Amino acid sequence: MAAGALLRAAERALPRVPEGVAIPAAEIVGTLAWAASPGARRAVRANLRVIAPERAEAPVRRVFVEQARNYLEVFRIPATAPDELLARIRVTGWEHLERARAGGRGIIVASAHLGPISLVGQMLVAHGYETVLPVETAHTEFQRAVNRARRSLGLQLVPTTAGLAIVRALREGKIVGVLADRAVTGVGERVPFFGRDALLPSAHVVLALRTGAPLIPAFSGRDRGRLTASFEPRLELPSTGDRTADVREGVRRWSRVLERYVRRSPEQWTVFEEVWGRG
Repeated sequence: MAAGALLRAAERALPRVPEGVAIPAAEIVGTLAWAASPGARRAVRANLRVIAPERAEAPVRRVFVEQARNYLEVFRIPATAPDELLARIRVTGWEHLERARAGGRGIIVASAHLGPISLVGQMLVAHGYETVLPVETAHTEFQRAVNRARRSLGLQLVPTTAGLAIVRALREGKIVGVLADRAVTGVGERVPFFGRDALLPSAHVVLALRTGAPLIPAFSGRDRGRLTASFEPRLELPSTGDRTADVREGVRRWSRVLERYVRRSPEQWTVFEEVWGRG
């Protein structure tokens, strides 16, 4: 009960925290999480040794700080006006999304746990696009609070298991956002990723092949104090008639795009489980 009351108080207070306070607060919270999480520290270090072996040790703590900053920004979403949010983001490749929209279908926007994606992803809603995000079931008060903040500007959340609702959203012309860098359920394809095989999710590729919806890779980041959003051209997916091979090749093509963005900012890739070496 006390923890729930504290969390609700934080939900009310955090939207009013100025940026100048949020940044040092994230530094403190992230450093404490880094110090208190030996298992996650090991996982992050193992991932960085593959991504950036020349500096695997240095960014480990930064990954935790980035995640703390991401969460603080999520809780500030309810107090963020759409035009204010759009003004904070430097966008490249927007024309790729617009071109896909001109096709008259829904769009699958595939992204990753890279940069402040929960905040930057709200730009789609701010532009007036109905946007659906499949999410895992919330089991804690903290997760439920995060989801309340995500919804506050109009983002629609559906369970990852609600396949029919996701397909329906695409048929209705909505955008479906998918985070496709962690195979949480163990379902995916093992493909080369930073020169080693890794299990990456395949749901976004399967969905695109099934519905014909264009698949647009898009990523968020931070660059010298600015938020960034980068949209890639539509991912061309094979259609040979061999669905298993087509899905695997589609995930392989996705992995090449994902690798390029993770390589640019490894300390902003907030994945706390080992990606390589899993069975």
